[in-house]
Amino acid sequence: MDIKKYSQYGLLILLMITSFLFYYIYFKEDAKEIENNISENIIEKKIPETNLNDKNKNIIENLKYVSEDLSGNKYTVIAQSATLIEDKLNEVQLYVVNAKIARKDQEIIYIYSETANYNKINNNTVFKKKVNVKYGDQTIDSETLNLNFKDNLIKILDNVNYVNENTKIKADKVEIDLLDKKLKISMINKKDKVNISSKY
Repeated sequence: MDIKKYSQYGLLILLMITSFLFYYIYFKEDAKEIENNISENIIEKKIPETNLNDKNKNIIENLKYVSEDLSGNKYTVIAQSATLIEDKLNEVQLYVVNAKIARKDQEIIYIYSETANYNKINNNTVFKKKVNVKYGDQTIDSETLNLNFKDNLIKILDNVNYVNENTKIKADKVEIDLLDKKLKISMINKKDKVNISSKY
């Protein structure tokens, strides 16, 4: 009877040892390999992030700003992408920009430019590179446009070309008063003359 019990215990211990060895040889090595692969993947994924430029970290895509005053005048700016300006927390650098100024009982002014600097506090915007302005039947192309809401003024500068149905004008500066939409075309040097060609 004792021999039978001892042999059963022996078989049980042998089975446990065999199971432990089987697990250790086959499963533990696979687990280690999987664990190593996971840690390698984590390291590989982390490396590119540490090499990113600071500029890329601050890129915002498909950005839209909309502001409206108490009179119902609305200013909308849409950019394909934007970057935050670190030393100027209230300003954003925009790229491929479309803006719209919609004032009550006045024609909408549309502005396009390749880049712009937008102030989030006062909405003032400096548009640069291939600036195009359209309102009504008038089109103005230039390289720079300063939009100042405090002064209710648009200043269009640098290689200005104004076109409407009958007139083409080349000048240094165009100013548009946002309150009454009056247009003033001038040269920076008063000795220079505005170049006008008309159809009648």
